[in-house]
Amino acid sequence: MKMLSNQKGFTLLELLIALTILAIGLLGLAGLHIAAIQGNVSGFKISTATAVSQERIEELKALDTSSAAVDAGDHADGNVVIQGITYNRSYTIQDNTPIQGTSTLILTVSWVEPATGVARSTRIFTRIVKG
Repeated sequence: MKMLSNQKGFTLLELLIALTILAIGLLGLAGLHIAAIQGNVSGFKISTATAVSQERIEELKALDTSSAAVDAGDHADGNVVIQGITYNRSYTIQDNTPIQGTSTLILTVSWVEPATGVARSTRIFTRIVKG
């Protein structure tokens, strides 16, 4: 039998080292995947809160300006439950701001994160023309 010299290829040790490096890299990507999922869930909750507030703003803008719901002051607006999360709405109306004949409406939606118990909120403001 003839011995071949200059054989080229990977040894078993080199292959195991390469697989270990690959596994460490893939574990890092798994952590990023979890963070992306958590970000998507958080974004969904903020989007839902914004939709809940936008819906109420449209209802308030459609009301007659003599309605008690659009009087100046603080207003508790109740709760909306979506996918097991309770979104609490409240709003404040400030008359004649920024100019005479208009009112500023600031609607706040707050909720508690079910997994962590952390309180979150978002605020949206708009103008209502009274006159």
